Amino acid sequence: MNTEDMASLYGTPVWTRLRMYRNPLRMLFSAGVWGSAWYLLSSMVVGIFLFSVITSITLTSTALVVIWLGLPLLVGAGYFIRGCVVLERGRAGALVPEGLPALAPVPTAEGFFPTLKAVWRDRITRRGLAHFTLLAVPLFVLDTVVWAIWIAFLGGVTVPIWYRYIPRGYNGQHFHGLEYGYFPNGPHGKDSIGFWIGSDLSATVAAAASLVLLLAWNYVLVATARVQVTAVRSIFAGRDPLATARRLLESPGPLNSATGTSSASL
Repeated sequence: MNTEDMASLYGTPVWTRLRMYRNPLRMLFSAGVWGSAWYLLSSMVVGIFLFSVITSITLTSTALVVIWLGLPLLVGAGYFIRGCVVLERGRAGALVPEGLPALAPVPTAEGFFPTLKAVWRDRITRRGLAHFTLLAVPLFVLDTVVWAIWIAFLGGVTVPIWYRYIPRGYNGQHFHGLEYGYFPNGPHGKDSIGFWIGSDLSATVAAAASLVLLLAWNYVLVATARVQVTAVRSIFAGRDPLATARRLLESPGPLNSATGTSSASL
């Protein structure tokens, strides 16, 4: 991937995004942060669902091959995986506004067995199977951890609004507040470890600390989402049959020089 491709990967030039990301407060209100949060949340739901479905239909189809019933199921499974690839590329639109190049169609074949062979020899089908099965669980764990920490910091910023409505009971005594730590005998009892939020001042301190942590974690959130989108772009990249010709016309050289001279002379 060249510099121009990287610059257009997320719809804005790289240098523009870098200027914006130097300011953590400005970054907090950018579409990149919230788009990344939505992408990771949807990845957790969609990824584990597709993992279950694709694993089930692939294993079932393969097991039924011995009685020939699995052969048509394998054809359907191949096309289903390609449909899931289209869905995955569509979700990437949250971070790639201009979208991704269209997928090349499955090579045409006449007859059942040639069609079966064409579907499963297609690189998109094979890469899709690997992506939705082998990578599903590690990506689910990664997305869950990153998103859960981000949402916890985001919720911490709003603590001054709702901390007073959280009931707590210790040894028959009742309090209202929020605890960060271990308080076996109440907020003022012995053996307490942590930070008790029971006043506006303590809530403000907790919100300020959460805001600082949130601003720092935004970079982790965005980086995690963009690494996955870059992987989707690389694994499921569509092939442009005119890419070589376009690069030749756009690159500086005798042909462009001659074209430019001719255009200037006109």
